[in-house]
Amino acid sequence: MNHTQLLLDVSTNALLHLEFKKLDKPLSLIERNNLLVKYFKRIVKANRYRTIRKSAKQWISLGRQSDTNLESILDTEVERLLQTCSTDLYRFVGLVADLELTLNTKVQYSKACDIDLNARYGKVLVCVVDEDLTSSFDSEGLMIKSTQILFIGNAELKDVFSAVIDQTRYFQSVVAYEDEIHLRIELFRM
Repeated sequence: MNHTQLLLDVSTNALLHLEFKKLDKPLSLIERNNLLVKYFKRIVKANRYRTIRKSAKQWISLGRQSDTNLESILDTEVERLLQTCSTDLYRFVGLVADLELTLNTKVQYSKACDIDLNARYGKVLVCVVDEDLTSSFDSEGLMIKSTQILFIGNAELKDVFSAVIDQTRYFQSVVAYEDEIHLRIELFRM
C-alpha cells in the first residue's frame, strides 16, 4: 500500500475510533485529543506503519496542545487525501506500480516508433505507449484521452499482466493487439 493511501486509511480509522467512543458518552476536546493521541501512539509503534510514522508523530504533537482540535485537523486531512487519491492520474500511477511489483520489472514510457524491444527489465517488457502522456490527463488529474500499455513476454507472464490490468476498477481496458508473446491494451477512463 502506498504512503498516501496508508495515511488516508489510518486517519479515517482514527476518526471512526473516535466516533465510536463518542457514542458511549460525550467527550470534551481534551478527551477527544487524548483518545486520538493514544490511537496514534499505537500506530507509531507498529512496524507496518513505518512509512507514515512522521505524520503520526506530528498528529500526536498537535493532539497534546491544549488549544488544538485534532479531530478537525484530521477531518481536513482526510478530505485532502481523498482528493489526492481519487484522481485518474494517481490511479494510473498506482496501476503502473502494481505492474512493476507483480511482474518484477520497470515500466517504460515511449512513443510507438521509439520503443526499444530489447530493453527489458527482468523477463518482460512493459511500456506505456503514448505520444504525450501528459496530454492524456488534464490539470486536475482526470484522464481525458486513452493511453496504451504494451506487454512483451511469455504466455504465463502475459496472463499475470492481464490479471493486474483486469483488477483495476478505475479504467476500462480493450485489447488493441494480441499474439503469443505480445499484448497491447488501451486504457479508458470508466
